[in-house]
Amino acid sequence: MSIRDLALELEQRLATFYSSGDPELLREPEAQQLADRLYYSVDWYAPAEAAEGARMFNVALLLAGFHWHRCEYFEEDISREDATRATFLYKMVCQVAPHLVPEVVMSVYVQTGDPVADMRTDNPLSAYTQLGINLLKEAETKGDTRLLDDAAELCLLTARANPREDVVKAEALVTLGNILTRRYEFMDEEDDLERALIVTRAAEDLIPDGDPCRLKFCSGLGHIAIRMFQLTGVLDWLDEAVRVLREGAYESPGDDTLRAAVLTNLTAALTAQHQAIGRFDAATEALQAQFEAVGITPRDHPDLPSRLVNLTDLILGHPGKITAEADRYDLAIGLLDDALSLLPDGHPDRPGCLNSLTSAYQARYRLTNEPLDLVAAAEAGVSAVEASAVGHYRRPMMLMGFAQSLKAFADRFPGSGGLLDMAVAALHEAYTLLPEGHPDCADVLTGLGAILRDRFTTGGKPADRDGAVRALRGAAAVLSASARTRARAASAAGDILADAQDFAGATGSYALALEQLELTAWRGLGRADRERLIAEFPSLAANAATCAVRDGKPERAVELLEQGRGILIAQALETRTDHWQLRALAGELADRLEQVLGELERLPDSPSRTAGWEPQDHRQADESRAALARQREEVLKEIRALSGLEDFLRSPSFDALRAAAARGPVVLPVASTYGCFVLLLAEDGVEALPLETSAEELAGRAVTLAVALDPGHSPFKARSTVLDTLEWLWGTVAEPVLGALGRTESIGPDGDPPRVWWCPTGIFSQFPLHAAGRDLPDGGVTVSDRVVSSYTPTLRALLHARDRPRLSADADGRGLIVSMPSTPDFRDLPAAADEARDLRGRRPDARLLTGPAATAPTVLEALADCSWVHFACHGTQDVAQPSRGALILHDGPLTLRDIVNLRLPYAEFAYLSACETSRGGFVLADEAISFAAAVQVAGFRDVVGTQWSIDDVLAPEVADLVYEHLSRQSVPDPGAALHEALRAVRAQKPNAVASWAAYVHVGP
Repeated sequence: MSIRDLALELEQRLATFYSSGDPELLREPEAQQLADRLYYSVDWYAPAEAAEGARMFNVALLLAGFHWHRCEYFEEDISREDATRATFLYKMVCQVAPHLVPEVVMSVYVQTGDPVADMRTDNPLSAYTQLGINLLKEAETKGDTRLLDDAAELCLLTARANPREDVVKAEALVTLGNILTRRYEFMDEEDDLERALIVTRAAEDLIPDGDPCRLKFCSGLGHIAIRMFQLTGVLDWLDEAVRVLREGAYESPGDDTLRAAVLTNLTAALTAQHQAIGRFDAATEALQAQFEAVGITPRDHPDLPSRLVNLTDLILGHPGKITAEADRYDLAIGLLDDALSLLPDGHPDRPGCLNSLTSAYQARYRLTNEPLDLVAAAEAGVSAVEASAVGHYRRPMMLMGFAQSLKAFADRFPGSGGLLDMAVAALHEAYTLLPEGHPDCADVLTGLGAILRDRFTTGGKPADRDGAVRALRGAAAVLSASARTRARAASAAGDILADAQDFAGATGSYALALEQLELTAWRGLGRADRERLIAEFPSLAANAATCAVRDGKPERAVELLEQGRGILIAQALETRTDHWQLRALAGELADRLEQVLGELERLPDSPSRTAGWEPQDHRQADESRAALARQREEVLKEIRALSGLEDFLRSPSFDALRAAAARGPVVLPVASTYGCFVLLLAEDGVEALPLETSAEELAGRAVTLAVALDPGHSPFKARSTVLDTLEWLWGTVAEPVLGALGRTESIGPDGDPPRVWWCPTGIFSQFPLHAAGRDLPDGGVTVSDRVVSSYTPTLRALLHARDRPRLSADADGRGLIVSMPSTPDFRDLPAAADEARDLRGRRPDARLLTGPAATAPTVLEALADCSWVHFACHGTQDVAQPSRGALILHDGPLTLRDIVNLRLPYAEFAYLSACETSRGGFVLADEAISFAAAVQVAGFRDVVGTQWSIDDVLAPEVADLVYEHLSRQSVPDPGAALHEALRAVRAQKPNAVASWAAYVHVGP
């Protein structure tokens, strides 16, 4: 063992003795043997320079304390050797720190006339710290860990020898923390990082307010917290890193030379936060911070190259648009070339720069398809690996970059023999270099799985396919990796298994991916971030359900669909569900959960509510949201520890979900690469019905329909396309479904008509399943001839809506009518005035908001007190960003996000007589994001909406018929009322198929 290791072991034994007070720890033979080994490891009489002198002081202090305490506690059998050694060693201590010498020993020195009593070093303690800083910089340049050990001894001397608890000691401790952190990075010894954390935290209370050392402390602690997160995967470390580094970066003087280092560390923390949880603003703030860090770093500063590399990594990896794509990659490559020009061969930062250059050339190749970029990427990758010595802490990263460059080259030039083999070997080496369970293991294994899959595709060896699955499953099992990374790996494993027709294995992998997807869409993120992350897995739920069906498990398919769809709706319903069982078993936990969920929901999370916010306001909201989300997780952990509540707020089982079919079957159409089918859910079970179509055909028809229905296109083309779509839907979906349900005859005049609830998944959400029919417009047959159709976004939403009691027929409640015959910047809707007038005639007590009075704040306030609402206005939807769906009022859009977080206690029925109010997106199709769904989540049990643009002239007629039928019902049933109204309109105006087919009912 080295002197350092022996000293650390003795220091730990003394620390245990001080904390426990047990002197037997010093009596044990192992303790004496350890002290002897350490004592004889040092040449106490050799001349020593500063670093070696510091080492001798630190060892002497430890050994002197050990032997002195033995003298104190074991006087009856005191060893002369202990007394002699203590007296000798304290002489060395006395020259630097006499206050550390026991009074009894010091008095002996005085009585014997020992000159050591009056000897003192000429160097101020701060000088030792500065020497340590200089050695740290030299070690960073040369990569020599021995210099780090010397630097640590110097700072340790300063901290131990200082008789005062002052900023000199604080600076020594902070510097020691920096040294130990760098040693951890070089040597990968976790104890170094733990010690760095301890000594740095010890410095905090020693720093006076406003002292420049606070900035050094923030930088050091933030750096350590980042490394702790990278080691453990615990997000709390990232939160601490961001918090303390923001303090240093934004509250320190702009001209402070250390501020650039703090900004760089803040960039690293924010980048890790973005990668771990997907917060978009973190990536943007990181990029801005690093641009500033580079801007205030002098050209001759030794850290400029590494900061340029960090900046290029951020430019390449930012998820948003920061400049034209070609300019982005050219800028990155130019910055890296500049950095390389400042880094001589052998510099520790050169491998990282070359690795970033590898990524930059690959990224530019994907844009330009220029083979020379692939060649440059491969050359840079080779150079990066060659420049990173075996054992270098960043070598795994270099090997990953090298492997990716080889894969890209092999993809472009399939005949390049051996490249994939080299890539596999590189990733195997990278994996062996990482500690077991390290978060980066997931990235290495994911890359290995992708390359083995490619090698299987080209070579056809089952061993490669099996190896790819093992690697991807291994990546998904790395607990310290982000949920997003694990979900991607598990999903990729599922794809390979499904392609191999191993549907049982695929279902298992997809199920794991869905579990991780729920965690990826973390409640600690704003809605926009959660949507962005969910959108990365567009086919996951459908693939999982399809494989379960093909494995003969349709019940499991229903569970997986519900788990992977409507994640945002499920989160919103948490606060709107009466958790009576929890309250009966643990009222205090129910109260805590209700408080946390309520605070989470009250945090502003829509553009209208955060307009005018400063960046600090957004950061505070993000921090509050993350803290509340963790509180939620802690409360849920306690709840799930209770007997009977193990699955509380988890995705429901099939037995719970089948209750959604209590009033009629629920039809769940599913489209996947691996097959298309319908799940027919009934109270007594579920049946899988194959469909004669494909995901590709469905996508093509959905796009054709969307284009034809665009208001800018010919109404004749729209009508023709709608008729063709309805005919195709009848033969492909509706007729097989109705046949399987036994609904082959038209609805009779007597009795309650049969009901069907449509719960379309994925691309099926773009189709008017309720209006499918053949031989239209004249005569023919449609779904509405055989059943009453309603829609539900998810099964949970349907069950939740049914849990809300209806108002009695004679309890009209408070009504609200919002009418916009004229809207700024939109065409007039003169029939909207007629629609409002007719409804006001039926409901004279309703409040009417129209024209300038119909503003978003006024409407939102009025919604809180009403039981029913009718909108007659313009509506818009963005199928690429469906959360932008809105109703257009006098002062602008009332957005879906303004509505979805409302909790409306009296809400019962909403009629949305506007365009596209029940239309979801092509993106996030499985989240069922529409204005109608948002209104239902906010509290309205039943909603009438539209799937596309509607006829302004026909709208009042449909609305009047709906309200007429509602007025005749003993128990309000908006679904049945809409059904009867549309049958009447169809009978009167069969050619208006594109108008009446748009209307839908959403509800129970």
